Amino acid sequence: MIGAYASGGSYYMWTAATGVTSIGGAWEGGIASVSADGTRISGSAFGSDGQTYAGYYSVGTGQWTTLGGIGGASGTSASSGWNISGDGKTVVGLGWVDGGTGHAIASTPGGTMTDLGSLGGSSRANAVSHDGSVIAGWVEQPDGQWTGAYWQNGTLHNMVDGQGNALQEAGAVSADGQWIVGNGNFGETWRYNTATQQTEWLGDLDAMGNFQGATGISADGHVIVGYDRGFGPATFGQGTIWIEGEGMLNFTDYITSQGVDLGGRTLALPLGVSADGLTFYGVDSTGSGFVVTVSAVPEPATYAMMAGGLALLAARRRMRRGSEKKQRA
Repeated sequence: MIGAYASGGSYYMWTAATGVTSIGGAWEGGIASVSADGTRISGSAFGSDGQTYAGYYSVGTGQWTTLGGIGGASGTSASSGWNISGDGKTVVGLGWVDGGTGHAIASTPGGTMTDLGSLGGSSRANAVSHDGSVIAGWVEQPDGQWTGAYWQNGTLHNMVDGQGNALQEAGAVSADGQWIVGNGNFGETWRYNTATQQTEWLGDLDAMGNFQGATGISADGHVIVGYDRGFGPATFGQGTIWIEGEGMLNFTDYITSQGVDLGGRTLALPLGVSADGLTFYGVDSTGSGFVVTVSAVPEPATYAMMAGGLALLAARRRMRRGSEKKQRA
């Protein structure tokens, strides 16, 4: 497995065999993402003119390829990469039209950048299906609100729930493009079906949390990871995992229940999940990165048993915290 992240203006790659290695590039916004076969990592890098452009790093050659912009720039950034398709042929992200307006962009298999457009303001592409046919992110509405949107074969679609209310920013797309998941600030995270245009609310793990979001989805859309937190740094929150047939669970409790020893750490911010739903990566409560793997996603027959165990574990944690508060009082 290969993982990638950005820090201090550069990109880094992680493998189980080599650990963390620097791969250069020039981070000016965006998120590092890895193709399904692990051969390409999306991000941004310097062009020959000194500006930074969305592009990809080839693991095999150790070289960056930039993919251009859409005519504008903001400072030294012409475009930035936010995700790469599973087949490695499409990089999506944001390209600058001018210093104050950016549009969602997507590269073609031939290596040129296309403007996906907007509704007159800005937009951005955050995620893409395996073959690049479904791209999701957000679009600025005429009233200035940023709402969830997706582009299917180049056509822009606003995303609304069953009552016609606009969904928040989209964060991830399943490999086949059927499922899109996204944020539910001051509400629940959601899963949207592009075939039926139906929205499914995934539940709110912590009613006290102000911000919920989905950051990763398995290839079949049955496992979704994200976060639930209040105001403050992401490391102050708690990771979440939603499993088809079970619902929303505390991610740390779930991983612990699968026999993984976390050494007391809280897995605060899962950032992604593998295609098979078994391997997860992200940031823990100390700010350090993590990669964890479980042996299997529980079968439906075991859901009730596991949910009961997790509920008991959560209750014990609440009782322990209450006891600690009384001792300090």
